[in-house]
Amino acid sequence: MAQNLLYILTEGSHDAAFVYRILKTNGFTTNNELIKNYPQPLNDFLSRDILNVSIPEVKIQEARSRFLPAYVMNRGNNLVLIYSIGGESKADIRISLIKALNALNEPDPDAIQAIPDTSISVLYFFDADNLGTEARMNQVIEECKLAFPKVAFEEKYDPAEFHLFEDIQVGAYIFRKPDADEGMLEDVLLPLMRDGNDDIFQAAEGFLAVNHTCTLFSASLKLDASGQILKVNGEKYSHKKSLVGTVGQLRKSGKSNTVCISDAEYITDAKINANGTCLDIMSRINKVLI
Repeated sequence: MAQNLLYILTEGSHDAAFVYRILKTNGFTTNNELIKNYPQPLNDFLSRDILNVSIPEVKIQEARSRFLPAYVMNRGNNLVLIYSIGGESKADIRISLIKALNALNEPDPDAIQAIPDTSISVLYFFDADNLGTEARMNQVIEECKLAFPKVAFEEKYDPAEFHLFEDIQVGAYIFRKPDADEGMLEDVLLPLMRDGNDDIFQAAEGFLAVNHTCTLFSASLKLDASGQILKVNGEKYSHKKSLVGTVGQLRKSGKSNTVCISDAEYITDAKINANGTCLDIMSRINKVLI
């Protein structure tokens, strides 16, 4: 029986949770099987990756995100593994993972081998930030050049399509503002959450504004030219992420932003099915499903 493995590589846990939520709306369910019960070659791939890691060389905080996916979801013969890997500084982890996946198709009696009729795809998720879609796609291609050294790469690749490198389809989705080629996940996420809940968000904005005036924080703020907070006590501050967390506590008390994104009622099936970005993401994923 044919099977399809899609590896989704995100920059962080919030991105992973958002993709999980979209897949859940589109009929995917969480796979709760024991690793030994996963289909080949995935069970051996995950098991060996855990057993072969040099524990002294791994930071405790990185162990889960580096060697195991944050979510595994399935629908029919499609299995989707969603990783929370990190941004530009974690390129080596993504490259190593893709190399390992590509090795599944190399004839080697001593290595894990993909069974016949197994399709493998990789989908990157990056924020455009202030660089834009083309720059992020170029970053993906530069990583692929290191992962697929035998491939003769073209000068330019369409960021809206998957591209076949050896036996693996590789694509990318870049989070950005609806009206500009810049931005991040929260530029998609916050309007989706805020729709129909403006009173809650206005109250949260008022609470977060206390940062500017309260005795505890006001002296430790670093502001940009427009008065926006860049750092608090030397730590990077994101107003957008703080807003997600603040409203999230009303529904998921004590939980992280990740849980608020994946499970809180601010993001509904109806919203996802009507949102252009969510539809675009699912359309991209559908290109490699069977």
